[in-house]
Amino acid sequence: MRIVFPEGSGCVQKPEDLLFVKKLGTVDYYDTPPQNKADLIQRLCDADVVFLDYSVMDAEVIAACPKLKFICFFGIGYGNCIDVAAATKHGVTVSYTPGYGATAVAEYTLGLMLSLTRHIAASHYSLKHGEWLSAKFQGVDLKGKTLGIVGLGPIGADVARLGAGIGMPVLGWTRNASPARAQHGLRLAAIEEIFAAADVVTLHLSLNAQTERLVSRALLEKMKPTAYFINTSRAKLVDNQALAELLQQGKIAGAALDVHEEEPAPMNYLFASLPNVVVTPHIAYNSKEAGENMLRIAYATLEAFLKGEKLHVVNS
Repeated sequence: MRIVFPEGSGCVQKPEDLLFVKKLGTVDYYDTPPQNKADLIQRLCDADVVFLDYSVMDAEVIAACPKLKFICFFGIGYGNCIDVAAATKHGVTVSYTPGYGATAVAEYTLGLMLSLTRHIAASHYSLKHGEWLSAKFQGVDLKGKTLGIVGLGPIGADVARLGAGIGMPVLGWTRNASPARAQHGLRLAAIEEIFAAADVVTLHLSLNAQTERLVSRALLEKMKPTAYFINTSRAKLVDNQALAELLQQGKIAGAALDVHEEEPAPMNYLFASLPNVVVTPHIAYNSKEAGENMLRIAYATLEAFLKGEKLHVVNS
């Protein structure tokens, strides 16, 4: 059995991390990303199993891998990288690694909230460039401010815990509302109420046909001019043109974005030029513990597959 990591993986930190799969067959581990689709196909064409990080396995790539039986996507957003319908057509099982980084993303979200409301990133930049502008960086306390969470899966639930822990009343919205989702004192609310009432709105949704551009201009325009917006989920959940315009006009106080329409972000990236926006390079998930969890879950999905069982399988 040939097992391929076509562009490496951030969760593989040391040679011992590959011992499990090396016991199962030949492992091809590439440290660098493929140069193009042809290079990706060349790396994958003899694979039986693929552990995928961020390369795109579309219908053409999958069709070029006649031996392929199993793909595990490192992360949650498998639909952005894998043509699941094509995989199913070719008899390829697709799995992913849910729940690996809820704590990492939730804690990072809290960090972004604090950075925005206390101007931590901006004041750091100012001081590093020789400017002592302490009076300029007056912030606001989060205690007593309303936190609005859009999406109440494992990450959203953990953000609710952290927000409640620092004294924030918490509102939450989910497409699958139930009393069990109202944890940590959270009150379930309509999404329109969340955008209108919250002092901080944070997104924790997966991207799919139902959620793409869910955060419309109409919703963003409901936000208070003193409110902050955070996205650590997927850029395409949001009308980003509207978000940029409202930030430029001062109709939203600020935003923190860890996900972007184009990644890596271009040199002339609009959001990076806005003084009331914190941008980071899609790293909310990236903690040591989350990486260890991701690898453990990924290997467990393959182990289950080899036993004829299904674990976190999204097709077949």
